Amino acid sequence: MSHHQGGYQNGHQGGHHRGYQGAYQGGYLPVPSFDGPSDTRSQGSHHSGGGSRSHSRRTSQASGSHMSASHPGSQAPGSAPPSNVGAPSGPVGSRPPSNVGGRSPPRGYPEPLGFDPAREPKKFGEDFNKRIDLPPEAYVKGKLETPFTRRPGLGSSGKKINVQVNQFRVTGMPAHDIFQYDVTFSPDTGKTKPSFLNTLWRTKTAQQKLKCDDKYGPLQFRWLHDGRALAWSRNNVSEMRIMIDMDEERNRMPRPGQSNKFYLIIRRSTTIRLAALKAYLEGSMEWDQSVLACANFFDHLVRQFPSENLLAIKRNFYDTETRDYRPLNRRGTIEAVKGIYAAIRMNSSMKTGGLGLGINVDVTNTTFWHGGEPFTELCTNYVAMSKKEWQYIDTKALHEMMKPEQYQHEDTREYYPGMSDAFKMLRRFHKCKFNVMHRGKSNDPKTYTIQGFVWEPKKFGMEGAHARNYKFTKKSGETITVADHFLQQYGVRLQHWRLPLIETTRDGVFPMECVILKRWQKYNFKLDGEQTAAMIKFAVTRPPVRQNAIMQNVKALRWVDDPYLREFGVKINPQMTPTQARVLQNPVVQFGRKTVDPRTNGRWDLRDQTFAEPNVRPLKSWSIVVVNDCVDAPTASRFANSFADIYKRHGGKIEVMQPKVWRLRMELSGATANEIHKLYKQTGDAYRAVPDLMFFIMPDKGAIQYERLKKNMEIRFATLTQMVNVDHVKKCSPQYCSNVAMKVNAKLGGYTSRLAKVQFYTVPTMVIGVDVSHGGAGSVALSGPLASMAAMTMSMDQNAIKYQAVCETNGYRVEVLTPANIRSIFPNAVRRWCQKNGRAPEHVFYFRDGVAEGQFAHVMDSEIKEVRKVLEEVGRNKPKITVIVATKRHHMRFFPGSGSGDKNGNPLPGTIIEHEITHPFHYDFYLCSHVAIQGTARPVHYHVIHDEIQYPVDKLQAMIYQQCYQYIRSTTPVSLHPAIYYAHLASARARAHEAIESSKKEPWIRFINVMARRDRTDTSSNAPREDSQPLLKIGGEEGLANPQSLEFFKGTMWYI
Repeated sequence: MSHHQGGYQNGHQGGHHRGYQGAYQGGYLPVPSFDGPSDTRSQGSHHSGGGSRSHSRRTSQASGSHMSASHPGSQAPGSAPPSNVGAPSGPVGSRPPSNVGGRSPPRGYPEPLGFDPAREPKKFGEDFNKRIDLPPEAYVKGKLETPFTRRPGLGSSGKKINVQVNQFRVTGMPAHDIFQYDVTFSPDTGKTKPSFLNTLWRTKTAQQKLKCDDKYGPLQFRWLHDGRALAWSRNNVSEMRIMIDMDEERNRMPRPGQSNKFYLIIRRSTTIRLAALKAYLEGSMEWDQSVLACANFFDHLVRQFPSENLLAIKRNFYDTETRDYRPLNRRGTIEAVKGIYAAIRMNSSMKTGGLGLGINVDVTNTTFWHGGEPFTELCTNYVAMSKKEWQYIDTKALHEMMKPEQYQHEDTREYYPGMSDAFKMLRRFHKCKFNVMHRGKSNDPKTYTIQGFVWEPKKFGMEGAHARNYKFTKKSGETITVADHFLQQYGVRLQHWRLPLIETTRDGVFPMECVILKRWQKYNFKLDGEQTAAMIKFAVTRPPVRQNAIMQNVKALRWVDDPYLREFGVKINPQMTPTQARVLQNPVVQFGRKTVDPRTNGRWDLRDQTFAEPNVRPLKSWSIVVVNDCVDAPTASRFANSFADIYKRHGGKIEVMQPKVWRLRMELSGATANEIHKLYKQTGDAYRAVPDLMFFIMPDKGAIQYERLKKNMEIRFATLTQMVNVDHVKKCSPQYCSNVAMKVNAKLGGYTSRLAKVQFYTVPTMVIGVDVSHGGAGSVALSGPLASMAAMTMSMDQNAIKYQAVCETNGYRVEVLTPANIRSIFPNAVRRWCQKNGRAPEHVFYFRDGVAEGQFAHVMDSEIKEVRKVLEEVGRNKPKITVIVATKRHHMRFFPGSGSGDKNGNPLPGTIIEHEITHPFHYDFYLCSHVAIQGTARPVHYHVIHDEIQYPVDKLQAMIYQQCYQYIRSTTPVSLHPAIYYAHLASARARAHEAIESSKKEPWIRFINVMARRDRTDTSSNAPREDSQPLLKIGGEEGLANPQSLEFFKGTMWYI
């Protein structure tokens, strides 16, 4: 906290700024108090996921501890105060200094330019606007010259229907040139926030000069500014230099010897030629920087007016007065808010009379911290809701919970002080913004940012740092605690002085009770079960409700009143765009003896059905293991009997109807692993055969027990397992037993159903699904951040029903599958495929999930290049490869007309769109293959980026749609092609194979550890790194796995 704001800010910082040299002048703290206020109307994310923080920047000290050399402003009791630190002795509320510009230049010298005129300017587009939905070729650079497949034609099969889509056509375009300008300011110290440029632009002086310049006279047209370094206008001027006195703008007296004057420099850089955009949309021109410049201009144009009236966060807008929000937990620390999603998109509407541009408008549901209340209350409530045993704590109890705790080193067995679990949670507030409330002002505009919380038990002992032991030195030489300072300076007697002190990004400190967290700060962490359920309930709306909400959002965007759209001649149709869709013919589902025609219902059931292919490996050597005495033996036996009976009626090959029932007591020790080994051996001995599969009855959904059991059984013994929940075991419903039977049957080599009388493949064909998942916010183990997990699934039969899976860690935050990983996990899978099918594949369909347009080229030039090499080396042939990217991360929704949708207003399974919302000439389409259980259905966007197989359009679309009916553990078609869906499952399941102790990956431990302090020199966990530790090998190194079981395991659907 800085003195003029009622707190303490370290005086040494002023020595780094010109004009201060560490001296205290005129009663003001020697630090820059104005560095460009944050633009609260254009916020980004306020969180970094864990808050990297350098230990060397710690400033607080206590008895018997060492001082940080970089932070002499605080003092340990009994030590001499530093002599070069100024004292905050000025009057409360006195004007702070404004020294952003530094000193004035020497007399006779011109004002500095603020940039190096000899440096080659950055080319536009090198760091372009990330909000724009750009085509994949926009991201191709250097050697990544990958051509993307063009649309070969449109499909024609199926019933044609009319639907409305939540894209709104651009109907009017500028008919004149638009000039683009570079915006800079001078002098620029290099330490100024980027938002300061926007502050200069919005000053009264700048706005007046932009209307009437001394050199050019009255300027007829309005200006559009992107908030940073670009501006656009119909005004044609070469350069403008506007002098702005920030002291004058803020009605403040200038400081002696300190200039607070800046030049805003506006220099014409290029002309926006909309003909280039039109030519690209028509397919007659390749993508280049001129097309990018047009797209960037349009994005800022459609966002400018909404940003002035609503809170803008990336592509979303929020009404700050909205009542459409809901707390996500009982204490209301996190809340969900409905907002507006709006983004401009290029599309294929030119073919039907449009201009090739549209605005995609949707409803967005976002989580925010609950601001506007004392931080002590928010912190107490947040901690209380984060762990069951803490749910009744109050602020007084929080005092004790925040103290350091004693930990024992695993190797040396020595004790050392460490952060308490509750204290670690505070790291989630890293980079949150706050105001202070101890100066008697109800709405103080000064905003601070949380850098961390003072801790350091080596300095402050096992009490931890608090307001009565954290000291700083005044100018007078007096050393004083934060608590005494607040009492003397403001008459505030701190009630919760034992709570940790907040450190700001300016090295100031504040007591928690004097702080109010600002509203509208995104909560970027994974929600727990209760919060997720509340979020789903809040977000899910049926199609008519969502359609109405979207139209209300369009009204809130106020396109008709938008002065910027009017200025540049852009018009937008405020009605949803009608377009043509087709409903593809559903397939007939073949079971063992019967067929089922789901029609448009998209559902069927297993009653009286036998599996199309029963288990290849008969269920003979198996057992039921009761974990932690969650159910008695008779109940477990009753479930086993019911399951065996129902599985046999479905055609399952089961030789032992009554398995052995064992008990397992799980503990966080090596004894559990020994017990599991014992039960594995007992099962095998009981039937004189290697265990085929072992059931585990789980007491709850705890991930730690699940992962430990999976890791033991799969890594050590290569044995299949099936986990069942105790509540379902007690109910023992036939439907649940049937669902379990589908999974067991798949693990033992069978499948539930297939397509009847459909043959898509005339040559040996391999279908591959690839997914790379990343640990979300909070996904950190005690050993460090969780690695990205790559999974490849591969069809093993001629109808692409059964899929094997191979997995491996893929670095950290690395989305594209690394060549080393492909070399590691793919060859053996190909060999297994060739052995099973008797020959190498001639066609390969490569389904890829989770990549954005910007990574399409990397998929082709990294993944496909290496996959092709492996296929040619192992199979000794050159198969044709078709690459299809599928994504659900979009905001397109279909609203069928009357009689064309289901009873809820959702599109019927098989509804496909190729018009209006697709790319002008790339090969893409939107397919809704499933029945939405609740809410509004989200179609999958399929993008064929490379096509050597060249199936006819109708055949490819039918193949993708109809294979969604072959998902092996469902009695409905799924929303995503099964190859990708299985890759999702395998990627999640492979977490159990990580070389990390399961106890160190328990969700709660992940949750608290993500906030642990890291050195600032360490890269963020979001920075891509490829050096992750590989997974443990299935079958392990102990020699416990049976070779035949190991080979069978690898070729079956163990992950299902």
